[in-house]
Amino acid sequence: MKCCDMHAGMLNEVISFERSTRTSDGSGGFTEEWAAITGAPTRAAVKALSGSERFASDRIEAISKWRITSRYFSDIKENDRVIIRSRAYNIRFVNNVELADRWLEIDLSGGVAV
Repeated sequence: MKCCDMHAGMLNEVISFERSTRTSDGSGGFTEEWAAITGAPTRAAVKALSGSERFASDRIEAISKWRITSRYFSDIKENDRVIIRSRAYNIRFVNNVELADRWLEIDLSGGVAV
């Protein structure tokens, strides 16, 4: 994809970026929670790349791979996640298209532990 191939009208899906945060539980441990990333894009173009099933640990697991395109935001990392239609997807790769700081292509995986 080229930077000029995208336009705002193509961002037809509502999304949310979340980051894991650790909070002290007051007993020497912590709890881990996901919180929305302030200022992150809220719309994206979503494209399914592949889907498959695998047999592991005496069960069948469904795995899906997706690519979203959203406006550039410098604080998205591979250890964050994306929520699309109430489903959580792990971020696998973040690509700043043509290093132009205009669009991000983000590869996601779903169906595995998130």
